[in-house]
Amino acid sequence: MVIGGGFAGLATVNAMKGANLDITVIDKSNRHLFQPLLYQVATAALSPGDIAVPIRAIFGNNKNIRVILGEVIKIDPDAKKLQLVYETELTFDQLVIAPGAQYTFGNAHWKQHAPSLKTISDALKIRERILLSLEQAEQMEDYFLINQKGFQI
Repeated sequence: MVIGGGFAGLATVNAMKGANLDITVIDKSNRHLFQPLLYQVATAALSPGDIAVPIRAIFGNNKNIRVILGEVIKIDPDAKKLQLVYETELTFDQLVIAPGAQYTFGNAHWKQHAPSLKTISDALKIRERILLSLEQAEQMEDYFLINQKGFQI
């Protein structure tokens, strides 16, 4: 069982896919996101679909790999069980935990001024802020040009 469909989780599954094992991948978004290109989604150079691939599509031909959309909320290592949201319980023989990472800036006050860029949703929020700022800047330029020529607004 592998928790996480990011780089570490998929590398683990890829290393085991030829073995005679039944592998279950659990991921809360059900897609692998190529995070290094999120900035291009934020700047409208790429669409979200260009950097997000369904995990099932990556391992589609492997009959021994199962993908579950879910979020793990409890792990009982002694009983070799884990619980997903909505009370689904799964058992495992071996468990790899690769849920990804969160970054911090070392100062809780900075978070409100530094938008996150870890998800497609984050990238789209930044894109919207950029595009709205450009629209506002374009209107400001017209305002200043009109005022310089002595026109009334």
